[in-house]
Amino acid sequence: MFRRVPSRRAVAAFAKLHGYRLERRWPFLIHAEGTRLNLTFDDVLEFQYARTRHFFFVVVGAFDGLTNDPISRFIRARDCEGILIEPQPAIYQRLRENLKHFPRFTLLNAAVDQVSGARPIYYVPPGIEGLPDWTAQIASFSLDHVKKHEADVPGITAFIAEETIPTISFDDLLDAHHVRAIDVLQIDAEGMDAQMLEWFPFERLKPAVLHYETTHMSAAEHERVRARLRSFGYLVRQADAPSDDMAVLL
Repeated sequence: MFRRVPSRRAVAAFAKLHGYRLERRWPFLIHAEGTRLNLTFDDVLEFQYARTRHFFFVVVGAFDGLTNDPISRFIRARDCEGILIEPQPAIYQRLRENLKHFPRFTLLNAAVDQVSGARPIYYVPPGIEGLPDWTAQIASFSLDHVKKHEADVPGITAFIAEETIPTISFDDLLDAHHVRAIDVLQIDAEGMDAQMLEWFPFERLKPAVLHYETTHMSAAEHERVRARLRSFGYLVRQADAPSDDMAVLL
């Protein structure tokens, strides 16, 4: 099961993934309902790190590599290799600066799409006076998706920019970088998460762990995503935030 010496957190995560919690007293392993297991994404990362010798990740929608990134601290603190993909050119430069001391991280200024080529994205440039910092994180293929934030930030529509950027399909990404296994695939694609999971070639390669945003999915879409992942053998659970799910291949 474990290919490295597991941390206590990894062992606890293994138990929780199988429906148990650890106790200090005999019988130590106690059956528990999922809501009482307190399984976090960091627990799952520790579990996966312990059961692989070569930890490889892919992050779609990396932004600057630090802000609101559930995997950032983990991969920067351990022996990891991976690919971080960010479409916005200005934010990509920030990503490069933030991760310049990690030579085993491959950074791509592109967007994942169904096919490789080029496509316009819509975004709010960073640093605009009067706009919250988080508005720079809502780049999307969908103009309507960006515009709908007008309800939260009146006037934001006037600042939306458009830029055509390179796109790459998951198959071409895997081929170009000779990816044979993925320990963690993290997706934050501003309303495109369900579509990204539809495009990923699970028949070819199954990432051991998935982490993705569900905020912009309808209830029906959310359930379809979960059902599809279960059909590939994943255990699917809500992640740390109600807006995220994680899936683990056991």
